Amino acid sequence: MIAKAFGLVLLVLGPTSAAYLAGYTDVSQYFALGAVLAINLTLLARPIAPFAALIVAVAAAVGAASSQGLHRGLLSVLAAALIGSFEPAAGLTVFERAGSMLAGCVYGVILGVTLLRNVEVESRAVHPQTALSYAVLLAVLVLIAWLAARVADFAHGWWLPLATAAIGEPALNRPPGRAVARLAMALLATLLLVVLIQSLDVPALRVLLVGALLLLMLTVGRQTAALQALLLTPAAVLLVQHRNLEDSVIDYLGTALVACAIVFVATLLGKWVLWTLRPDAGRLAA
Repeated sequence: MIAKAFGLVLLVLGPTSAAYLAGYTDVSQYFALGAVLAINLTLLARPIAPFAALIVAVAAAVGAASSQGLHRGLLSVLAAALIGSFEPAAGLTVFERAGSMLAGCVYGVILGVTLLRNVEVESRAVHPQTALSYAVLLAVLVLIAWLAARVADFAHGWWLPLATAAIGEPALNRPPGRAVARLAMALLATLLLVVLIQSLDVPALRVLLVGALLLLMLTVGRQTAALQALLLTPAAVLLVQHRNLEDSVIDYLGTALVACAIVFVATLLGKWVLWTLRPDAGRLAA
């Protein structure tokens, strides 16, 4: 699997690097992002991948899909919707980026249904009542995170609601207190990784780091839901030109910190309530 994962990363980053070197910066970034999100969707929610475009209430759909163990795959749809909500309003720019992401999605789906057709990823489904509660909770938390990122107005704040939804499984295999502690560490680790990414102005370093993250997601992350959820947000951030180079890392952290604190507290409290009121160890998804 390691050799296949390495080859897949090269197939994703190869066309991206070629487009970047040819001077098509936006095209390369959004093509790669679309490919990665499509692979994630195809690999983790294969039964509903062709119908993903029909999902309207994305955050709630992610929660509801947990009854079938498909929620991690639908995070790709949520990521695309969140990124779009923070895009500039200029028509030509939007069409160019949307077209690039669509091309990347088609490429990613092709890779997912061919090279990864026999790859299975462990996922745990929860009872319908837990899934309903999780859907409502995610819809509320994602809205809070989206509004906080908008009000704080830090660059590409879409990563904050994405991390809120991605980290913290509805299935609980440990006491709620330990689960909350792990969730807090994962959220802080995501913030630190995103801040670290702000210091990477050299494209070659970004390519190397995103390649390493994708390898981890396709190998170790296949068996560890927590690790895969943790890596999705930094990987998506790396694939987008995330920082205004006029802003320092300290400035970015100062702008984002208050919004992150509010959202992280709400996320910890909300998921603690879910795990306490509806403890559900889940079952292996079919």
